[in-house]
Amino acid sequence: MAASGTYRKQHAELVEIVHSIEPLLDPAKLAGAAAEARNLVSKLLGKLSIHLAMEDQSLYPRLIQHADASVRETAKKFATEMGGVKPSVESFGRKWTEAELRANTGAFCDEARKLFIVLADRIKLYPLLDMAG
Repeated sequence: MAASGTYRKQHAELVEIVHSIEPLLDPAKLAGAAAEARNLVSKLLGKLSIHLAMEDQSLYPRLIQHADASVRETAKKFATEMGGVKPSVESFGRKWTEAELRANTGAFCDEARKLFIVLADRIKLYPLLDMAG
């Protein structure tokens, strides 16, 4: 298995949950599916917390020690840029209770889409991990 295998598997699980949430990201639909959306968000955030911790504790440190300077620099850049992801994810989870979601469907849809874009960007590091062996 490639060095990034575990991360890619986790990422696939996260993407599957995101794909379950995306059809609900219509304010008219979301009003009637707030409980379902909140349950999916909780599931996503639980898995995401573990995934982010693994990246922060294992992936970045490993790549920052790589012999190739471009790998080191890319890893440092991602570690810096993504350092704010965990607090943002935690804030998102606290903010979007079922009641808040139901009351502000449009804002939730916008914030969820932005979060999903940020999360999708993280997979770009996996080829570097495979190179690092």
